[in-house]
Amino acid sequence: MSITQLYTKEEFYTSTDPKKFRLGQICWVPIPNPDPIPRILDVQRNIPEEHEEVKFELRLGNQKNDFKKRDRSLPIKYLKMRSNEELLTQACKKRPSIIIAAGVECYPEITGILRQQGKRHQQQDCMFVIPCYSAQVEEHGTGFIQPIVERTKCLMYRQFFYLYSWQGNKDAIARFDRIQVVIDRSPASIEPTDVCLSEEIFNLFLSMFLFCISGKTNRLLEDVKELVRDAYPEDE
Repeated sequence: MSITQLYTKEEFYTSTDPKKFRLGQICWVPIPNPDPIPRILDVQRNIPEEHEEVKFELRLGNQKNDFKKRDRSLPIKYLKMRSNEELLTQACKKRPSIIIAAGVECYPEITGILRQQGKRHQQQDCMFVIPCYSAQVEEHGTGFIQPIVERTKCLMYRQFFYLYSWQGNKDAIARFDRIQVVIDRSPASIEPTDVCLSEEIFNLFLSMFLFCISGKTNRLLEDVKELVRDAYPEDE
């Protein structure tokens, strides 16, 4: 028995007000693809007198002097970098993502102090989301291959969680190992939908997330794992 035999598609999701930003709500979020070796965009002025015209080199960030102090005495417009910082570049795609934390602690009296000192980044309202990646449909198409999908349905991967298709989207796998922080709630950063995980599914989703990061289980996860334990054939 897999998770799809325990819960129907109708039991997986519920509708919600898109403006609520609820736990378990599906939103569209730009998600970067992490690289094993960071890629650095070396940027400098094209000519010393002009701070808007730049030239750059894209390279791997594996040189000994990377992330160490260097001369940045000629600043570039729209780009604030300290002497020991680098500008990284990543491929990025908008993906459906599930809200797992809808806010953090922010104190108004601290906000005023930080604004005066130019350190507003030290306290920012943000959300944590778990991005979702589609399952492969065709034999050589994009997305997660079926053997991984089937194992995920049986809760065999602590870092993955299976999701039924919804609103024209394919079946997907939520990746706890790609957790993303969304600062503020600008439409450029997060687009909420009216689809949300049901309360029971979100509780299981959260249990899997906590198991992924801590190795600790709870009664709900242990019960479901017991039911799906023998669903995947050992010889596949």
